[in-house]
Amino acid sequence: MKKPWLVSLILGFATLACGLFSPPEVVRIPVTQVIPTVPPTTAISALTPDQVKNARYQLVSRDAQPMVQLMNGAYQSTTDVSSPNFMSISLAPQMAFGDLNGDGAGDAAVLLAENYGGTGVFVSLIAMLNQNGQPVQAASDLIDDRPIINSLSIQNGQIFLDATVHGPNDPGCCAAQSTQSIYQLVAGKLVFTSFISKTPDGGERVITVDSPTNGSTVSLPLTITGHVTIAPFENNLLYVVFDANNNEITKGSLLVKADQPGGPGTFTLPLDLSGKNFSGGLRIQIEDASPGDGSILSLGSVTANVK
Repeated sequence: MKKPWLVSLILGFATLACGLFSPPEVVRIPVTQVIPTVPPTTAISALTPDQVKNARYQLVSRDAQPMVQLMNGAYQSTTDVSSPNFMSISLAPQMAFGDLNGDGAGDAAVLLAENYGGTGVFVSLIAMLNQNGQPVQAASDLIDDRPIINSLSIQNGQIFLDATVHGPNDPGCCAAQSTQSIYQLVAGKLVFTSFISKTPDGGERVITVDSPTNGSTVSLPLTITGHVTIAPFENNLLYVVFDANNNEITKGSLLVKADQPGGPGTFTLPLDLSGKNFSGGLRIQIEDASPGDGSILSLGSVTANVK
């Protein structure tokens, strides 16, 4: 017969062994999930009227083309109009804002007027690009002496200008030729993509390129076709072909087929650049130039990619 104290001792040792050799309790520590954050992209603010009114500009109408700093849209070198160093520079009230180079930042188009003490006020179109939120002059084109500006806008990356300028027979005081121009910034230059002018009786000179379609991919040799609303002097048009960097590739003349002088007509231009081993983007510009002074009366253009 087992002794009671011995049984108690055995049970005590058994209980102690279970406590010593049983698996330890698992302690779960909560883990906080860390999600990496991407720093927000800082959007570049669009240019404002105040910025372009207080920017630096390179002048256009003089060969030296000095730089001037405008303050509130104006600069004047001296109050002495008779001084050979006199210059009065100002921005026209018309301004346009929008993206000109496809980078998503809001750029600007402005009109810069230059006067050097005489009656002439030479107005130029200026493209101002947005560089890190600041306006920087990118390109310019002289419009006319004392033009009348009707409207200025930016649409689809192009600048639209409606202005009354001097025609071939207009006196210096009085611009009378109504024009509509479309500009595009190409390889650091402002180039025409379209130019329309009106005749004294109100007819519009328009050149339209029908084929190839704008932006299409083409093969050489290429045939360009189009039409005009008013046949040019002696039915003669000029053409110039540029590459994507605005370098001239070739130029020449072509004839318009019209039933009567000054009536509507059509044109066909065979273009073979295979001898130049050319490929890539090109721009074909068709012009009606004044026989008097060579100024452009109308212009049409098309861009294409040669494969």
